[in-house]
Amino acid sequence: MISKICTAAEAVALIKDGDTITPTGFIRSMAPEAVINALEARFLETGHPRNLTLLHGASASEHFVGGNAGLNRLAHEGLVTRAFSGFYGHNDRYKELIKEGKIEAYNFPLGMISHLLRAYASGKDGEMTKIGMKTYVDPRVEGGRWRPDLPASGKYVQVVNFLGEEYLYFSTPKPDVAIIRATTADEYGNLTMEDEALFSLSKVAAMAAKQNGGIVIAQVKYLVQGGSLDSQAVQLPGIFVDKIVVCDQVEECHRQTAGNLYNPIYSGHLKQTAHSVQKMPLDVRKIMARRCAMELMPDAIVNLGTGNPEFVSTVATEEGCQDMMTLTVEAGAVAGSPLPGDDFGATANAWGYLDEDRMFDLYDGGGLDIAFLGLAETDFHGNVNVSKFKGTIMGCGGFIEITQSTHKVVFLGTFTAGGLKVRCEDGKLSILQEGKHVKFKNTVEQITFSGEYANDTNQDITYVTERAVFRLTPEGLMLTEIAPGVDLEKDVLGQMEFKPLISAELKEMDACIFREGPMGLANYILANG
Repeated sequence: MISKICTAAEAVALIKDGDTITPTGFIRSMAPEAVINALEARFLETGHPRNLTLLHGASASEHFVGGNAGLNRLAHEGLVTRAFSGFYGHNDRYKELIKEGKIEAYNFPLGMISHLLRAYASGKDGEMTKIGMKTYVDPRVEGGRWRPDLPASGKYVQVVNFLGEEYLYFSTPKPDVAIIRATTADEYGNLTMEDEALFSLSKVAAMAAKQNGGIVIAQVKYLVQGGSLDSQAVQLPGIFVDKIVVCDQVEECHRQTAGNLYNPIYSGHLKQTAHSVQKMPLDVRKIMARRCAMELMPDAIVNLGTGNPEFVSTVATEEGCQDMMTLTVEAGAVAGSPLPGDDFGATANAWGYLDEDRMFDLYDGGGLDIAFLGLAETDFHGNVNVSKFKGTIMGCGGFIEITQSTHKVVFLGTFTAGGLKVRCEDGKLSILQEGKHVKFKNTVEQITFSGEYANDTNQDITYVTERAVFRLTPEGLMLTEIAPGVDLEKDVLGQMEFKPLISAELKEMDACIFREGPMGLANYILANG
């Protein structure tokens, strides 16, 4: 048997000009950074490979801090000229080339990227879905392009009619090279992933590349004798692996998450106790999380978005009712406590892990009972933008699949942004300093969530802020609750670019949300869920 073991430099020498490459990774979890770094080094030394197409999911990057990690290493003019991504993250140098028009870039729903890879793995040419209709990925809106003003190399999203119904049909170039990651490889290329926090798209990306006649490069921490791995532990058999790169700079290039080199809790080898969870101060985040948690129902299967939604889990844990719901994260973990910030994607105390494409099967099929997602901008029609601000690219991640496929969705975010300060006292809310930026706008910059589509499909949509709660109706956004102590005209209507509908039964948010101490959440959920 020809040896599959090689250096990172030898592996990237196999990548040709014009290839489509699929590097895996969810933020920095499962990101094959040693190979990515070697690819950058080869280009800087030789000028090749050139004109690559990148096809990737939640891009390898520092999550909230840019830096010289992940796909920022490929941000050199001429190296990459086309990109299809589920999430661009904080790869600022990479995004700058996109903004300048030097990379033809598309942002598709994260689950669609995973399902496209699965389609390619089974010999198909694309994927048909209703996900994304009436959002910015719909070709009648923007077609998922970051620079729709520039020429396109192809039609990658099309509206099709099937059995009298409209669908979106997605396609991309198929991968020539999959660059994946695992924990351990044997000499035959069999891979295990025992130290990883999630599986990312490693398996489906490898299968897609092989189906397309391409190659698979696997970065690992450990190499063992051929045939010595427990066959039940093998996540990807060696028939899908061409080259094995053993990473000798684990701290820099094989981190479990962006925030941790390795934590056995994240890979399910140990369980943390409830005492490990710190109590939140009664700030604006906790106010919103408390009000959101009141939307829970017993035994709900839940997704929490990144940022403010993460604290719904913290509030539930504080209130002793975390076992009344099962949390999931699009990266694949089921149950446990999804982690925030630079550890996002990882989960403490998970019951088990699905591959990312399988998790999106659950989501696309309506398997969630409720989802809590961030709110950056919204308008009178209930549209929400979380993907693009003042031309700055972020991407949708799993936001579109989750919000379009879940019957009950709760968006949460502060009422204004940029310097907002509040105080809770005697069960009331005071606005000490207003934020500089209005978030309830006449027009959102980009439609990541379509209020029109939600009304078409009869979804239950709620918008929660620290001072007001709104519901989506067929006639538009309706104000249904305001915080005790808040002035309707000055603090709510005066901080919006549009006037919402106002419920004839407008009521105050429950005062327990604004008081220190337990709020009796478990009893509330049992009584109202």
